[in-house]
Formats: sequence, C-alpha cells, structure tokens
Amino acid sequence: MISERLKVASQYLRGFKCLADCGTDHGLLPIYAVERGYVQKAIASDNKHMPLMSAIKNIEEHRLFGKVETLLAEGLSYLELNKDIDVVSILGMGGPLIKDILSKAYLYNVKRLVLQPNSSAEIVRAFLEKNKWAIVSEKLVKEHDKFYQVIVAEHGYMVLSPLEREFGPVIIKQQKSLLKERIQVMISQLKNATLETTNPLTLKKLNLRIALLEEAIL
Repeated sequence: MISERLKVASQYLRGFKCLADCGTDHGLLPIYAVERGYVQKAIASDNKHMPLMSAIKNIEEHRLFGKVETLLAEGLSYLELNKDIDVVSILGMGGPLIKDILSKAYLYNVKRLVLQPNSSAEIVRAFLEKNKWAIVSEKLVKEHDKFYQVIVAEHGYMVLSPLEREFGPVIIKQQKSLLKERIQVMISQLKNATLETTNPLTLKKLNLRIALLEEAIL
C-alpha cells in the first residue's frame, strides 16, 4: 500500500522517460510510477543492502524486472552514466542530506526534481534558488497527523523570501488553510517549550519565533 505523500509525489513524474529514485527504501514509488505509465522506466537506488532487497522482492512481485532496476549507490553518483534519466526523486530525508546529495550530483540532463524533505525544507529551497532551479509546483500533505512538503523544481530562476524558503511560495498561495493548521501546531509546540525553559536567551528566541509564525498566518 503506497502512502498519500508518495501518491502526491508520483503525480509530478508524469510524462518523463526515466526516473531515478534516490533512497528508494522498498521501491514503492518507482513501482507505482511505472505501473501507471507515469514514466517508462525507473532506477531504484539506495546505499543500504536491506532496503534494496525489499525493493527487489517488490519489483519481482509486480513483474517489473527490466522496467525498474535496482542499484546500490551513494547519492546520485550514477546520473552522469545514464543519460536517459530525466526526473529525480528524493523523498523522506532531512533537508541537509537532500542538499548534500544534490550538490554532489550531475544534474545537467535532469529536467525535474521531486523532493520531500522531512525537515529543514528551507535548506533545500535555498539550494535550488542558488543553483538555478525554480519551483514549478508544491504540495503540503497531511498524513497521520504529520505534515510533508513535496517540492517540484525545474531549471530556472527564482528569488524567495525567508517565509517562502521555509513554507514554499506555491503552498503559501494555494494551501492557506492547511498551512495555517500546520503553523498553529508549530506555535502550540513552541509555547509549550516556553513553559519548560528557564534560560532567558532561549525564551527570547522562542518568543521571537512565535511572533514570526503568528504574523505569517494573519
């Protein structure tokens, strides 16, 4: 069973030739995308043996050998060797790790990035901004009381405000209600933290952060 955030991410793979899914885990996203004809073929890569074994088992069960390949690899080191890859997905990792993977990758032949940072999304968007990638779509997804940001970027230029880097320019414009819900959860957590700290400097930082977030949802 594929999760809601993976379903959302898969929609942004439509019409591309070959997907590279970095950190594929069980290979669910590339299997789903190939089965539905969103991409013609896919490479499911991971830097750990156990997830790849799970992916191979799932690929076999779906009879997709030849259409979904598995690869033991660190990051996206194989991109330069495969010119067919035109879309890349990296889901479920922290923002700093996604940035690190992208900064070391050969992305010139890649037309689209589909990214879902579990934390520090602003680091990912700042990387895109500085490296001539423009956000073409985004989606804020709520799943099991957790919020996930799916970021879609293509070659281009953009200039983001600090608020847009953190929450996403498209999300801010198109998902005001869900974004407000997410920010209210963040504010509640920060207010609880203010009750637990006795450090004046920490308290000041928390209150400044709360004020910034409250301003964002006005």
